[in-house]
Amino acid sequence: MTDYSPMKRHLPGIILSSITCCLFILSLTTASGQTGDVRPFQARSAATDSLAQSLSERIKIFPNPVKSELIADHIDGITMIEIFDVTGNKCLNEVCNSHSQMIIEVSQLRKGIYFIRFISPGATIMKRFIKE
Repeated sequence: MTDYSPMKRHLPGIILSSITCCLFILSLTTASGQTGDVRPFQARSAATDSLAQSLSERIKIFPNPVKSELIADHIDGITMIEIFDVTGNKCLNEVCNSHSQMIIEVSQLRKGIYFIRFISPGATIMKRFIKE
């Protein structure tokens, strides 16, 4: 006759580990907005990434480094431009509706590194520039 007592001692731990693992996976999918099928979430993410990459390649900022006026070119579809310093403080906010190019006055900014965020309905991208 086979003794299963060692297995009986480990069985509650195995079941508890399995339940914990399932709950963890369930909580991850619920937190990310997924309910069952993962494909729609991945498709939206890939489309957003593709749009952001397209915007990043299309939008140009110059001169860099800049002294007083920063030019943002090819910004069709961009609704808002924000400029942040390296600590994350918002320094400037510009609304830009139906412009393909915009001149942004940055002479009031201190010398240093800044980030410019371009916001469109489908994606948001950031670029870096230096203020002399």
